[in-house]
Amino acid sequence: MRVIKRIIIKEIHNFMKSLKHNIFLFIFFCSTLMLSSQETIADRFEHKIIAGFNIGATAPTSIPEEIRSIDSWWPQFTPQLGYNIIYKLDQKWGLGSGITLDYKGMGTRARVKYIYTSIVIEDGSNDALEGYFVGKNQTTVKLAYVTIPLYATFNINQKWQVRGGGYASYLFSGKFSGTASDGYIRVNEPTGEKVEITEASFDFNDKLRNFDFGLLLGAERKVNDRFGIYGNMNWGLTSIFPSNFRAIDFNMYNIYLTLGLTYKL
Repeated sequence: MRVIKRIIIKEIHNFMKSLKHNIFLFIFFCSTLMLSSQETIADRFEHKIIAGFNIGATAPTSIPEEIRSIDSWWPQFTPQLGYNIIYKLDQKWGLGSGITLDYKGMGTRARVKYIYTSIVIEDGSNDALEGYFVGKNQTTVKLAYVTIPLYATFNINQKWQVRGGGYASYLFSGKFSGTASDGYIRVNEPTGEKVEITEASFDFNDKLRNFDFGLLLGAERKVNDRFGIYGNMNWGLTSIFPSNFRAIDFNMYNIYLTLGLTYKL
């Protein structure tokens, strides 16, 4: 009996020793697998800082007949600064997003005829008039957005990547103002009272829509392992003014080309 008992105890001891060894190997294997999996997932993400400049216009998609000529156009200080992240689905395709600060704007001088607007006469009376204006117009646009893009990427080769998708922007600061001069306004209707305008102003800052949605199409060229250059075409699909705003009687969209640098983290 004692011999059998010793044999049983020895077998149990060997079994427990083997079990501990196998459990240790199992835990080690699982830990290694999880770490390897985490490293693989992390390697699929690409992080970049971007800095660029927006060049373009906030304008209708076609020139209305009320705008008879555009005498001049000039850009504002319109930088773009942000962070982009790309998840690589495979060696060719990826999905990208991020967050950017986008400043968009311009200035323009034009000659207009019977354009519907609202102005304040600068003759000390500060009379507000609404109607059809004929004369010279100068407009300044300054818009500041927080933008979240969402796009697909495709690597043409080791140097070039193209992307396409859309964006959503929230307006946190906006200015749309200007002057009307050297002309006249027909009050309320095309045949209304004629009022001569030497100098008047308009300010539609508080009428701006606080969001913008649009399409994005662009490309990036890799310069080295860290730096790249990029260009994006951003085409707004939402007018900057709500549909019930009448002081500008046509839709205006943000249409801007962005050029800049990327830095891979």
